[in-house]
Amino acid sequence: MPPTTLEGLFSSPSFLTVFFAFLLTIANVLVGVSMLPSDNRKKRYLLHRIVYGAVIVSFILFLVQKHFESKNSILNYTVFAYLLLAVPLSRRLNVTLHAVISSIALVLTGLVCFTNLF
Repeated sequence: MPPTTLEGLFSSPSFLTVFFAFLLTIANVLVGVSMLPSDNRKKRYLLHRIVYGAVIVSFILFLVQKHFESKNSILNYTVFAYLLLAVPLSRRLNVTLHAVISSIALVLTGLVCFTNLF
């Protein structure tokens, strides 16, 4: 049964982990944008990688929790595969393309976050 109150929503562990992944994705996009000037790239690269790893770990925790609560949807696995494959591979192509693909990952993570309410 879908939650009817904010208290019911925020008491769901799977929602909290995917919401945390969504917030971490926002933070990672902001760190990535802040390192666009060449002089900041080496300084913030490690932070960018650590936050990306935290997004992946948080999404894995979400998938595990959702598996025990109810069945995962194809959308959950597709977004996870996108985060795991498309985002790191786009880094090798172009910085601007990587930013666009990462922004799409942000939107997809938000989609997973708010479609799992129902």
